[in-house]
Formats: sequence, C-alpha cells, structure tokens
Amino acid sequence: MRARTQVANSAVQSGFMLIEVLIALAIFGLAAVYLVDGAFVASRTIRVMKDTREMEQDLLWVRSQVFQEADYEKMEEGGDIQALSMGEVKWETEIDMTEVLDLYKVRLTLDYDGNDELGIEPGQRVSQMLVYRPAWGRNSDFATERSRLLEDKRDKIREIREARRNP
Repeated sequence: MRARTQVANSAVQSGFMLIEVLIALAIFGLAAVYLVDGAFVASRTIRVMKDTREMEQDLLWVRSQVFQEADYEKMEEGGDIQALSMGEVKWETEIDMTEVLDLYKVRLTLDYDGNDELGIEPGQRVSQMLVYRPAWGRNSDFATERSRLLEDKRDKIREIREARRNP
C-alpha cells in the first residue's frame, strides 16, 4: 500500500497542476500583448522619423535655393518656393552688416503649410547665416556704412605700418 501511495505522489509531482498551466498562459498572453504593442510603437516612431527627415531635407533645400539668390533687393523682398513634400514655403530675410567688410548676417524665416498626408504640422523655422556678398555693398542700404568700414580698415593698416616703421 505504501508503494502505491509513493507512485501516486510521484505522478502528481511530475505533472503540472491546472492552476500552474493557467498562470503560465496568462503570463504568456500579457507578454504577447506588450510585444505586439511595442512593435506598433516602433513602427509609428520609424514613420515619424522618416517624415521628419523628409521635412528637414525640404527645409534644407529651400534654404539652399534662397541663398543662391545674389540680388540684395530680391533677398530683402522675400518670396515663395514650392517644396516637394511640404507644399508652399514662404520666406523672409533680415540682413545686417557685420564689422567684417562684405560679410552680412542674414536671418532667414521659413513659414511652411505642412502636409496632412505625412503628418507634418504647419510651422516656422528660423536660421541665421553669415554670407559673403561684395555686390551688396553697392546697395544704398549699406554703401555709407561700407565706406566707413573700409576707411576704418585703411586707417588701421596705416597705423600698423607706422608702428612697424617706428619701433
């Protein structure tokens, strides 16, 4: 009799109880839900990153097109450019002279409409660039200041030459 009890006990201990199987299935089900949800989050994140990259490339392209313009009056006016994925982009500039001859600080503002298909919201991007444009110095906005700056540089060169001659 004792041998039968030992065999019965060992048979019960070698298998799984129903509650253990149910707990394992519940844990597996929760893990599967989190895994699938994580995959959806990852795919959405990849899509957003791709759309953002396209938007950044469009904005860089628009900025390069704007800075190809050599005419000061056209730069000062601003304008519109049709971008590939963002539609129409309106641009404006503010141009200031620097203390370096023919070097200008240009503040470029880009206003874009966005794209519903790509999930790009309308917005604005502001960039600042230093641009070397000798032709802009002939414009009436900068001619006097450029002449003053040029004369200051000449005076400085004369001072340095005199200092070298008279040690």
